[in-house]
Amino acid sequence: MASSSSSSQDSTKKSSKHAFQKACKDMDFRLKLQFLRKLGFSDSEVGKYLKNNDLDMFQFWKGIDKNDPEIFQLVRDEVYSYKRNKKVDQLLAESKSRRLQNREISWFIYGFCRFYSDESFWKDTIIQQKFQLQDSQLTEIESDYKGNFAERQYRMMMIWMKANKLKSIEKAIIKLKKLHLEIPETFAPTPEPEKTDPLPTVHDSPDIKRRKTETEVSDSESSVDSVEGNEVNKLEPTISNQSTRSTYNECNIYQNVGDIYNHGMRNRPLTELVDTTAQQLHQHLRTVVDEKCGREYGRAVEPVNLVLVKYTGQKDNDREKQREKLAEVVDKGNELKGDITVENMFERAKIEAGGSKNQEKSVGIVGVVGVGKSTLTKVIMQRILDKKILSNASLVVYITVGTIDLERETDLFELLFSSLIAKGLSLQEAEKKELINFILQDPNTVVIVDGLDEAKTEKLHSYPDVLPLKPAKPMALLYNILNGKLLENAYKLVTSRITQFIDASPEYRPRFVLEILGLAPSEQQKLARCVCGEQFDRVWKLLQDNPALLECCVVPVNMLMALYFLLGGGGTLDTITLTSVYIAMLNRYIRSKHCSFKKAMNVVKMLCDLAFDGWQKNKSLFSDEDLKQFKIPLTTQQAFVNTAVDSEDGLAIQILQQDKVSYFVHRSWQELLVALRLVLFMPLNEFKSYLENAFESGDLENVVKFCFGICKDSVFKKARRLSPAAQVDEIEEKKKFLGLIATSKAKKLSESARDSNKNHNMQKWFHLFACLNELGSDDISLAVTKLLPTVAYIVDSVFSSDITNMASLYKLNNTTLNLNYVDLSFVGNALQSFGKFAPEHKVKIDQFVLKHCPDEQLQFAGSFLPHVERFGVDAFGSLRDSTYRSRKNVLTLARSIKDGLLQIDHPHQMKKLWLTGIPFGDEGVSILSSGVGKVAELDMVKIGMTSVGAVKLGEHLEMETTQSMVRLDISLNEVGDIGACAITKSIHKMKKLELDSCGITCKGMPGTTQNILNSPTKIPYLDLSRNKFGDDGAQKLSKCLHLVEKLILCDCDITSIGVDALAGGLSKLQTPMDELDLGNNPIGDLGAAAMSKCLSNIKSLGLGRGQLKNWTVMLFFNLGCRITSDGISHIASGLLSLQEPMNSLDLSFNKFGDDGAKKLSKCLHQTKILGLYICKITSTGVAALAGGLSTLQTPMDELELADNPIGDLGAAAISKCLSNVKSLGLGRDIFGGCGITSDGISHIASGLLSLQEPMNSVNLSCNEFGDDGAKKLSKCLHQVKGLDLQKCGITSTGVVALAGGLSTLQTPMNSLDLSHNKFGDDGAKKLSECLLQAKRLHLYKCGITSTGVAALVDGFSTLQTPMEELRLDILGLNWELKSCIDADDLKIMESKVEELEWVGW
Repeated sequence: MASSSSSSQDSTKKSSKHAFQKACKDMDFRLKLQFLRKLGFSDSEVGKYLKNNDLDMFQFWKGIDKNDPEIFQLVRDEVYSYKRNKKVDQLLAESKSRRLQNREISWFIYGFCRFYSDESFWKDTIIQQKFQLQDSQLTEIESDYKGNFAERQYRMMMIWMKANKLKSIEKAIIKLKKLHLEIPETFAPTPEPEKTDPLPTVHDSPDIKRRKTETEVSDSESSVDSVEGNEVNKLEPTISNQSTRSTYNECNIYQNVGDIYNHGMRNRPLTELVDTTAQQLHQHLRTVVDEKCGREYGRAVEPVNLVLVKYTGQKDNDREKQREKLAEVVDKGNELKGDITVENMFERAKIEAGGSKNQEKSVGIVGVVGVGKSTLTKVIMQRILDKKILSNASLVVYITVGTIDLERETDLFELLFSSLIAKGLSLQEAEKKELINFILQDPNTVVIVDGLDEAKTEKLHSYPDVLPLKPAKPMALLYNILNGKLLENAYKLVTSRITQFIDASPEYRPRFVLEILGLAPSEQQKLARCVCGEQFDRVWKLLQDNPALLECCVVPVNMLMALYFLLGGGGTLDTITLTSVYIAMLNRYIRSKHCSFKKAMNVVKMLCDLAFDGWQKNKSLFSDEDLKQFKIPLTTQQAFVNTAVDSEDGLAIQILQQDKVSYFVHRSWQELLVALRLVLFMPLNEFKSYLENAFESGDLENVVKFCFGICKDSVFKKARRLSPAAQVDEIEEKKKFLGLIATSKAKKLSESARDSNKNHNMQKWFHLFACLNELGSDDISLAVTKLLPTVAYIVDSVFSSDITNMASLYKLNNTTLNLNYVDLSFVGNALQSFGKFAPEHKVKIDQFVLKHCPDEQLQFAGSFLPHVERFGVDAFGSLRDSTYRSRKNVLTLARSIKDGLLQIDHPHQMKKLWLTGIPFGDEGVSILSSGVGKVAELDMVKIGMTSVGAVKLGEHLEMETTQSMVRLDISLNEVGDIGACAITKSIHKMKKLELDSCGITCKGMPGTTQNILNSPTKIPYLDLSRNKFGDDGAQKLSKCLHLVEKLILCDCDITSIGVDALAGGLSKLQTPMDELDLGNNPIGDLGAAAMSKCLSNIKSLGLGRGQLKNWTVMLFFNLGCRITSDGISHIASGLLSLQEPMNSLDLSFNKFGDDGAKKLSKCLHQTKILGLYICKITSTGVAALAGGLSTLQTPMDELELADNPIGDLGAAAISKCLSNVKSLGLGRDIFGGCGITSDGISHIASGLLSLQEPMNSVNLSCNEFGDDGAKKLSKCLHQVKGLDLQKCGITSTGVVALAGGLSTLQTPMNSLDLSHNKFGDDGAKKLSECLLQAKRLHLYKCGITSTGVAALVDGFSTLQTPMEELRLDILGLNWELKSCIDADDLKIMESKVEELEWVGW
């Protein structure tokens, strides 16, 4: 008998070990070690493997095993077993060795499949004659991987190797040779090449060596022999679904880098050819940087810092939804602290890549024109070349989109090395192949793409896949680079203007994007000193005296132009605009000694024609033929190319630049010349036609603004002097027309907001405000002010000039403004300008979030607090690092907020103040404390407060609070026992107090409980979760339960002893508590027994996973209260003794299984809501629960059985008693659903049809019942108000059936969720016919394109009443929806949906 038991234990141990290895396969080594430490292993056991900070555990558990919901239990058992036996190191070594072996065999299989890429030959010859696989196996693979030939190949080969017991590459090669099949030469043994052979290319190389790294094993460990014993059926690498394949023998360049069959070449060392080419390229790039950043043309030499922030790019509809919620700043363990810098941007990109390999190395940089994007990329390139960033970079490639002929076809080699080709680089075809082959696989190549906005980005998503050495359009090559189909392993850096960037397809847009906000005020002075030298004081005073011009100087190119303008005299300084500066500089330019005045005046018109032609054709490079076409003499054009620094004239600018072809040195000059062409030389009718279209185009914002500026009377007088050919007769008509289109634009914005029932987004008005400011006409501005919004919101980033322009218009007509949501990064002096604007115009702000501002502006953060109801600050970079600067900034912010709070007249006038994540420390808390009496809800989570700050805060709470504070949350601050006592002295003045994770021990509980006992009134809500005061603290709390309505004690190390004390306190209550949550405390069966005796004194009891907050580490093995079937016996007994049913009972994550379910089935009538997530309940337990439900006289409100493997039998059992439960959960909570197939759905559908009244909701998500199940459910949709069918394998066929069922409904469903089902446009078209039958519809990740959305729009146009909510995404969706949805269609959708949410990437 003992032997049998021992054998059973060994079998269980072996099974759990297998499960653990399977779960950990291919996972990051460091991640697994962190997981072990979280489970309780000592640092001495795993410390030698740990390197950096903690990682996010959630991603590990999401992917642990989707097919086996019980595997976590086996993993836990195995981990505890190995902890006892001290075999952790051995287990991890086995897992690492297995991963290395699996990778080698994976490469071999992919190489062989790639070698035989002809589908017909593979199927007819290899599969039928050689491998002789069974038809059933082939049919199963065909259905599972339909449309993916490469994956089918891989699976067939795995089955063949497993059937023949081929557990190593060596044995597989021998077997394949016996079948007379060729072996890819990378793996086939070949003789060494003779010494006289030339340098082999990658195609000819018989032996590809791999670069050694610290984590790689030795040669003996990675040899073919070491793969012996590998289990082939466990190899599960991914492969992209690409149908286009090229033959292997064409060349050894991987035609689709998304496929993983690199034959071991991933870490191939640099050859002599690559070394030589890299040296030449890097030498050329250093020359480019030196020319760009040197002393030529009067440029500043001392480096100037630009402000970088993370660009969110949220869509308008997302912002609408955000406005309804208070912003919460979640502290993520893997989030970088401090500023975002060019040194850490790729590290940050890896964190936010979401598992995408291509996104891990992709960074985008956006900003307005002239903000310094190109200069910054050259600085980054310089630092990479100097090994200060990406020190392992092997090859750096810099691509300037503006210098590429986008119409001429080229190949990848020419695109990457065009600069060297122009300087005489010439390689043979074999050398080109070797070079490109290396770059395609090299993980240390860096590709910088500057100026993506100079291409037609809105059409990029339509380009096909391309081959590396086949000619293609340059943008097609760039598209394949950016989306990872070419150069998947390379680092990528992309720059663009914001508008053009958000218009581009998200398929290739980097996920991690930085926005350049320009120059901080201190950096503006620094740049001015560099440029002006001894004249700095004079020039800076002139700028200070002209705030309108100074506000434009946050953009570096504007700053330089303004400085050169003022250095040269600057003319009169009354109402200077940016356009006037450019026109004045151009006038001075052509009148200087550098130019021949008369010839230059004639060339101005020709340059305007050249710029306009290039703009229309999206062309920025001009050949000699282009210059001849517009009759620009070669002798005269030189004056506009090679500009010398003239001390007398003060010239330090360029307009044209030449290097075999000509191009404008900055896009601003081309935009100015286009505007001059429109205003000075274009007939009135053409001018009207062009401006009507240009005003709506994001590409032409600067052109339109320059047009308004040129039409200003004082500016036009100077502009007309530029050319004798200027047409001046029609200027008044053009000016009037600009007024008309400005008024028309204002009307459209107003009507759009009104028709869609949305508030105005002020960002859409800022361009109009800027144009009117440039024009300077009060009459035209006054007409627009009549249409200004009175209720609006502002998001993203804002410049000081935006605020000033807005203020001038609202002041003109004395219009009031209410801002219900402000979520901004303030650039330059914008925060100071906003601080003046809000009080002067009595602006009311519902919610204000400060996302970022320069350090110098933090002193103005509280200047408008009397006008704000809810105020919060994001913990941006300069507030979070550990430097002296950060500490100074934090205290400055604290003083500013305090001063603003003290200006508030009435207590609790500010409804909410949240300062989460900002390290104020005790000093900052002491400053802020004096104003807490003006705040109703205060959120100070994780601000670095200790007991010192808590005591100070407690003193002010006692003194200043005259009425009850709605909520105080100081969670994640180590205030300790002293701090807790100080805060709880005022607990009677708070409706809700949260002290989660505050370091409170049992020593602090006497003082805390005494403060509770001293309270004259009941405390509505107290959260003491994750404070390890244990049983002693529970005993103290048991004496004051009569004074707390809701008490949250999750994860407090309370055992059965503490629960026994709490139960004693509960038994003495005369009035039941509203809620007691003891989740995630190891109370066990004894604790359950104690609590069961006093259930009559609790309305809601939590004995499950507890309340998980944003910062809670979700380690699912530690959740629950460890209650078994025995403990459930006591709880069931307690429930049966109740006179009135409980509101809710949560027993989730307690593995009591079917026995516990059977015991609970007898007392279901005693609780309205029962949570049984992940309790190891099978069909047997569900049958028992169904029996209990069938006896109920009053239906339960909710029964949750998510993630219990009940299967079809369980579904059949529960279907018989659906009339006795209003809401039923049979889907997914954390792991993989309930295992219900189409057969189980048959039973559920039958049960629904038998109901007399419809159920409130049914959740069947993550049960793969497919179209058959959907068809069965379609017949009973009238019997359920809300239905969740996420990730159920439903295609367009199933949606057709569901749409048919919806069309028959007499009463619309409350909600229908079909997300994560790939039914595409066909399904969307069917749903469009029955939109009236669902109030809320979720269609996220359903493969819907713009075609499907167009069909939905047709359906919406027929609706009489708006839909409450629609959530969907589009393949190829851009942030502004311009290239995917017609503007009129979008307008229809917004008017027919109350809450329309577009989901991006």
